[in-house]
Amino acid sequence: MLPKHIAALVEPPLECGRIVSQDRGSYLVTTSNDEVRAEITGAFRYACRVATDFPTVGDYVKVQNQYNEISSESGITMIHRLLPRKNLFSRRAIDGSLDLQPIAANLDTLFITAAVNRDFNLRRLERYLIAAAGFNVHCAIALTKIDLVEDPAEFILATKSIAGQVPVVAMSAKEGCGLDDLLPFLGAEKTIAFVGSSGVGKSTLINALLKEERLAVNDISSQVQKGRHTTTRRLLIQLPDGTSIIDTPGMREFALADAEEGVSSVFGEVKQLAAECRFSDCKHRSEPGCAVKEGLETEKYSVWQKLEREAAYETRKTDRVAAEAEKARWKTIHKANRGRKRF
Repeated sequence: MLPKHIAALVEPPLECGRIVSQDRGSYLVTTSNDEVRAEITGAFRYACRVATDFPTVGDYVKVQNQYNEISSESGITMIHRLLPRKNLFSRRAIDGSLDLQPIAANLDTLFITAAVNRDFNLRRLERYLIAAAGFNVHCAIALTKIDLVEDPAEFILATKSIAGQVPVVAMSAKEGCGLDDLLPFLGAEKTIAFVGSSGVGKSTLINALLKEERLAVNDISSQVQKGRHTTTRRLLIQLPDGTSIIDTPGMREFALADAEEGVSSVFGEVKQLAAECRFSDCKHRSEPGCAVKEGLETEKYSVWQKLEREAAYETRKTDRVAAEAEKARWKTIHKANRGRKRF
């Protein structure tokens, strides 16, 4: 579970560990020899300014066991430092604050998971794709519960229409079909995570990969034909082949953060079309000769505009320069409108 090139960054008396789960103020950490409960040191806590400064599931950390000098017994393990991250997948906190809520760290592949029965929603998938691109996390889309629909092909085709170069895999964990499509993403020292709404079958899928019922699952609701929320915290589990899998609780809301680059990545055709616009500074709203507005389908154009506005709004929350520029723009607009009224 601990790659040699990561473990080599830690020198005695400290040792390398990886965050397996978090429970309020303590963490479950796996080391090369054991799995221990740990807390962060006071100095570490003092240096943390925002939620993303604290360890999260998937993080590699420097730990040390504090021995009791009187009894010579092993004491509590302390986390001294966070090792450099490969990436960190996060979302904006749903309480309306500016804080980011970390979800999982050091991922090789993030599987955006959606069930093809009542849960299927292309707009939600786009939001996850944008977030993954914004945080530089390689992702794939996992369509689950294909045994519950007559024609899975139409859902696969619809998903590929928005996925671009992102891989799309379709499977049924209960029927055991399609699981082989995950093999290219698995292997020793690889870390994958499954994210998505409650009840899309993430835990069932992980149990199928483990070949045992380790994670609790619930049956589909007979009334709404949706899965029920079971996972309550993020948890890192290791497969026999060395793959680390992170299971995450279902997310009913997914607020974008630092997503302008992600929007540009997911809607790559906008940049290509923009080069053909009549005006070089075209905002792609109501300008004559706008190639973007004319080239995109009406629904896709509407979705792109909505997501672009949301991403820009989130940027202005934390970017003072962007906020001042937007304020100046609207000041100019209001001034021009007042001039028209007087005329």
